[in-house]
Amino acid sequence: MPDRTASTSDPALVAAIIDLSADAILTVGPDERIISWNQGAERMFGWTADETIGQHFSVLLPEEELARGELEWIHRTTTAEGAIRNYETRRRTKDGRVIDVELTRTAVYDDAGRLLGFSAIIRSISDRKRLERQLLTAERLATAGQVAAGVAHEIGAPLTAIAVAVDHMMKIRCGVCAGAEEMQVLLSQTDRIAKLSRQLVNLAKPAGLRFSAVDVNSIVEQAAALVQTQLHKSRITLETRLAPDLPVLNADEAQLQQVIINLLFNAQRAIGEEGGRIVLSTSRAEPGCVEIAVSDDGPGIAETDMAHLFTPFFSRTGGTGLGLALAAQSVKAHGGAVEAANNKGRGASFTVRLPVPQ
Repeated sequence: MPDRTASTSDPALVAAIIDLSADAILTVGPDERIISWNQGAERMFGWTADETIGQHFSVLLPEEELARGELEWIHRTTTAEGAIRNYETRRRTKDGRVIDVELTRTAVYDDAGRLLGFSAIIRSISDRKRLERQLLTAERLATAGQVAAGVAHEIGAPLTAIAVAVDHMMKIRCGVCAGAEEMQVLLSQTDRIAKLSRQLVNLAKPAGLRFSAVDVNSIVEQAAALVQTQLHKSRITLETRLAPDLPVLNADEAQLQQVIINLLFNAQRAIGEEGGRIVLSTSRAEPGCVEIAVSDDGPGIAETDMAHLFTPFFSRTGGTGLGLALAAQSVKAHGGAVEAANNKGRGASFTVRLPVPQ
């Protein structure tokens, strides 16, 4: 009976193991042009071997990594030290996504010490990075919880006293005096600090949900009406596109309305002072979900910021960095999810997906 056990020294078996590996395994020449490309690389990046062999390795690098000279550093370091192990970085896929990866690269020399090229093993760590970001968010929420009660106690009473005193002065003494306008600014800024304090408390200890049967389109229309004036002052046109006959949801009406308002204000800050357009829409998504989308024609979201959008206190537009975090927290409490993406043309969209009760 013939021996059917394959030898590990069989070149065909070794080639098959490499090709079928779950990790991306590839080789590049001394000039950084791709020589080989396994099936794991095809699944990870979306390009086939025919599309990549002969291409420069830089095709895999996002613009940020190219700009800071990462490829030159990798080439120089691998050549000098022989290998780079478990280097965490980012790579670009065929469809333009940027994924977190772990790179191990080894320089390959012939017997005469001449550089033949490099072997590279690339492993996706996107799931791990996402978990790390979730843990970071949870840690920040825990920290906010520890300080929120103290913040509310320490600044709440003085702010109330200041607001009462300013309001009294405006009514009794400064109603028509030259300082009335400055007093009004003082009162508005006091209200702003108090609002931030309340946001911190809500972030750490959100109010209990009060679920009831709600009409999504009605909530969206109410939220749009509340912010219409402020958007108009910023020269922003708000367009609503509401799908008919949406199913009734089981939700907290006040919190859902607050989520929409937060997303609209976020879009307002993204558009900026030059003005623009926001589209607020609802639709039925399968299976068993209703979607609420806020789309703007602003500059869009930088790829480096995508992973941090819903992290407390993260902001690129001058806000407190709490609006999106609160929105994500509320949507999660409803059993839903909120996602952000750049539009194909210009701007960005935030989509809230809420489950339809069975």
